[in-house]
Amino acid sequence: MSIEDKCRKKNIELQKHLQIEIDNVKNGISNKNLEQLYGIMDELKKVLDNKKVVLFFPRIIVDSWDFQDELGNELLDFEELYRRWK
Repeated sequence: MSIEDKCRKKNIELQKHLQIEIDNVKNGISNKNLEQLYGIMDELKKVLDNKKVVLFFPRIIVDSWDFQDELGNELLDFEELYRRWK
């Protein structure tokens, strides 16, 4: 599987995970920042169409999320994969 294929597959998985987290915030199950989650979702959607998008969400995650947050770590791993694809 090419890096591009891996990147696209992981992106789709992360969008699903993000949507679950957004729903959890709306239902009071999660205390993550909804605006951050929407911003991350928007960046992931843009990446599917354009591999020259500059990702800002890694800074948000590093600066304000718990270092052991599963979703945060998955997103940071994706950012590394995305840089290799670019």
